[in-house]
Amino acid sequence: MKGYCRSIIPFSSVDGPGNRTAVFLQGCNFHCSYCHNPETQPLAGSGEALAGVMERDHQELVAEILKYRDFTRGVTVSGGECTVQLPFLLALCEELKSREINVFVDTNGHLAPDDFQRLARHVDAFMLDVKSMEEDEHFRLTGQSNRLVLQNLSYAIANKKLYEIRTVVVPDLLRNSDTVALASRLISVDPSIRYKLIKFRPRGVQELLPTMLTPSEEYMAELCALASSCGVKVCVMV
Repeated sequence: MKGYCRSIIPFSSVDGPGNRTAVFLQGCNFHCSYCHNPETQPLAGSGEALAGVMERDHQELVAEILKYRDFTRGVTVSGGECTVQLPFLLALCEELKSREINVFVDTNGHLAPDDFQRLARHVDAFMLDVKSMEEDEHFRLTGQSNRLVLQNLSYAIANKKLYEIRTVVVPDLLRNSDTVALASRLISVDPSIRYKLIKFRPRGVQELLPTMLTPSEEYMAELCALASSCGVKVCVMV
């Protein structure tokens, strides 16, 4: 199975628990206003070469990952949005699991529920972005509805397949308090699920809007306290 890979980090301490190999696939189905990696959005394979993107065979990629297995706790597949290359992602995850490698998938959750559930069979846990709990706001931010995201989020919670959710905090652009409160109540049923609140930073953003401000430490702490008050046991600010 062939797929398009932007980069591999042999040892990462920020892409899931422990030291992990992180694989970044090309392409995304969201176009977030605050995207820090717009170069990962275009889909590869249209005949036009994309700088920094390589076509890889999934077995070849697994062979490279195996070089590091003795020094890592597992593999995290990310993007872009890795699920836009679903056949390749499925083949990669299935092969990794057949070799007893712990597999995490970092995703925006915008995937047909049947496909998400099929992928979940070959994944130990998901790291899922909750950009906004409000559909209108989510559409303005990403160009897509959040309905599939919320369906898949509920499935991952119910089936013990969720490691953490993440929300990028952008004051004046998003109703951050509403999203944090609603998302926190959803994940509060499982105290092992982490909530990571990510401070918006303008570095790397393709087109800054006047309302894109970096939140203060005080505001981030308020949101983390809000998450805790709604039942979250582990809230991380970065």
